[in-house]
Amino acid sequence: MAGVRRSRVYALASVLSAGAAMCAMLVFATPQAAAQIAVPSDVSVPEGAKMLLAADELTYNNDTGVVVATGGVQIDYGNYKLVADRVEYDQTSGRVKASGSVEMLEPTGNRIYADDLDVTDTFSDGFLNALRIETTDNTRLAAESAERSSATMTTFNNGVYTACEPCAKNPEKAPFWQVKAKRVIQNGETKTIRMEQATFELFGMPIAYLPYLEVPDSTAKRKSGFLTPSYSSSDTLGHSVKVPYYLVISPYMDATFSATGYTKQGFLGEAEFRRNFANGEVTLRMAGISQSDPREFKAGTADALATRRGMIGSTGRFRINPRWVFGWNAMIQSDNNFSRTYGIEGYGASTVKSEVYLSGTSNRSLFDLRAYRFDIQTANGSKIAERQQAEVHPSLDYRRTFSEPVAGGELTFGMNGYALSRKADDIGKRILAGDDLSYPDRYKGFAGSNSRLSAELEWKRTFTAMNGLRVTPILAARGDVNSVDVDTAPTDYNGTFAGNGTHARGMVTAGLETSYPVLVTGAGSTHVFEPVAQVFVRPDEQLAGGIPNEDAQSFVFDATSLFERDKFSGYDRAEGGVRANVGLRYTGRFDSGFTTQAVFGQSYHLAGLNSFATPDLSQATRHSGLEEDVSDVVGMVGGAYKGFSLATSARFDKDDFRLERSDVRAGLNLGRVTTSMTYSEIKAPRPNTFSELDRREVTGRATVKLHEYWSVAGSASYDLEDEKFNRSAFALLYEDDCFAFSLAYEHTRDDYDVNARDWKVGARLSFRTLAGFEQGDVSSPLLKPSF
Repeated sequence: MAGVRRSRVYALASVLSAGAAMCAMLVFATPQAAAQIAVPSDVSVPEGAKMLLAADELTYNNDTGVVVATGGVQIDYGNYKLVADRVEYDQTSGRVKASGSVEMLEPTGNRIYADDLDVTDTFSDGFLNALRIETTDNTRLAAESAERSSATMTTFNNGVYTACEPCAKNPEKAPFWQVKAKRVIQNGETKTIRMEQATFELFGMPIAYLPYLEVPDSTAKRKSGFLTPSYSSSDTLGHSVKVPYYLVISPYMDATFSATGYTKQGFLGEAEFRRNFANGEVTLRMAGISQSDPREFKAGTADALATRRGMIGSTGRFRINPRWVFGWNAMIQSDNNFSRTYGIEGYGASTVKSEVYLSGTSNRSLFDLRAYRFDIQTANGSKIAERQQAEVHPSLDYRRTFSEPVAGGELTFGMNGYALSRKADDIGKRILAGDDLSYPDRYKGFAGSNSRLSAELEWKRTFTAMNGLRVTPILAARGDVNSVDVDTAPTDYNGTFAGNGTHARGMVTAGLETSYPVLVTGAGSTHVFEPVAQVFVRPDEQLAGGIPNEDAQSFVFDATSLFERDKFSGYDRAEGGVRANVGLRYTGRFDSGFTTQAVFGQSYHLAGLNSFATPDLSQATRHSGLEEDVSDVVGMVGGAYKGFSLATSARFDKDDFRLERSDVRAGLNLGRVTTSMTYSEIKAPRPNTFSELDRREVTGRATVKLHEYWSVAGSASYDLEDEKFNRSAFALLYEDDCFAFSLAYEHTRDDYDVNARDWKVGARLSFRTLAGFEQGDVSSPLLKPSF
């Protein structure tokens, strides 16, 4: 046997591994999906590899030149392992034959079984009988025989492919699904797999027949051809079938063309082009339709008013270097609801943000420059919601923390600014408060233009005394320049509007923070108590509430903002006056695994003008809990233990400890059960002041695994004041290693259009390694399988 040349054993390994090409033969999916199945197109054995052979008996016939190994033959060569009852090699004819429980393990982990094989040592011709392959991703295929010719063409006869495991009690029983084909031909030159007379079976019953189908094999990264069709239905669009075609244009460019036929609205055409570069990529998407029957939509809506509709969208992202990125995401369309109505991929959300940006990051700095606008996709033909949105051109955010200490402390420089415009005022009108009182309008944005540029410098240094006392002096200086040019000045405003023009303001701050962390250890636990006190001295806020507030509207006073130097959420407002913040921070750890933390405190306005007591055009400071010299009390406490977490934060009235605002968040993850719940409550202000209704809402999400494969999931958001669900969803799911099925129901509350369809039902059936089928337009992630 020592005379067997290396090329002969290579040929044997090549033929056996070539059978794995059938793993991708019946993939009714995209070319990308077909490539998920690992199928080698060639076999390579490392140079210098040595062959190890073990057998019960080895004979060599000098006259015929035939080497025969029998009885438990084992061959280990180049990471390939072959087991057979008998292996015969004819050196004269160059023929290799193996028979009797032939089994081969590839370097990839795939296992190949056959009754016998007969192949030439040049790998130009050969065949296998009773072929069976098990891949590493738990897929299986079988064929009556496989034949290879011309070194590039392999033909499988009567092939069967599935990703389902055989029934343990009855292995002969047909799996849940399988694909059969009369003949499968793998072409190594074109890198394609052609299937002839293929059928898709469920429980052994054929439900789909394809006389001919050609897909790329696993070695083809991209291949032009038709992709999986999809079906959907809608009250206004009718039933539809979408047929996409994938086109390879070049190694760096491809495209997808889709044709969708709607029974009520006609033909929708889509095209997406993709181009890859060495440092980025660009996409271009287009879609258009000439609606057959716009009357199917509600009268007066954007959908009903237009016949010819379309859109163009583009995305791009380029990494200039490891720190800098440039990109864009843009969309234009014929009306303000086309992409949402027809579910154009990537552009079907109710709000689409178009932007161009340049951003850079490093260990100690951040730069972000972008311009953007918002498309509000709604059926309202007036486009008022979109006209009220700001067009930002541009916004700037820069922050740099210097690596070298300055006077022994940390120095940080920041810049922030924007320039924006609107076409219509965005005003929240007054709400009656009792019989006679009302609060002023909320000016969230003005028609016209507005811009601001801010620069800020902060220095701080922490000193630690021998007894553990920490003292941190803080110095900060900031300057702002605002340019205001609005079309109409506010009329119902209890403050002073600065008017159009250029306005400059500044703010300097001197602060001191002290804290004294105390470590307490007990039997099986450690606790850290840290009293914290801060004082910030600064002049009054200039132009307080006198200029538009664009980026500081989402102001909330709670435990997370208690110790902030400037508690406003943006730069359009600047906290002024002398203020002190006092509180206690606590963390605890127990040997059992339980952890807990808490923060409690209060803020005090000591001198000067209280920025939170001055009017604000957006009404951001109303009933904030900071408008009086002594603030409300804020606190947060939370804990976690072995999959369970609970945290609550609250704001209490300073006089009678009345609950003003509270949030409770709970989560549980215990094997079969995963839940999360959030409860939020905001109390209405007291009588004889500005008033509005209480707001209480609870949201939750849960997944319960009923069985190894079955689970139910649900989510809901419930308005406790209106006693209505804002949104709810429920799903039933089944998933194993073979297929997944899910059925979901989704309900969304719409107070602005009571005639709108507010519920949806969707279903999805997915076969592992093959395509999936989806019905309905439910957006819930509960529908998605894990594979």
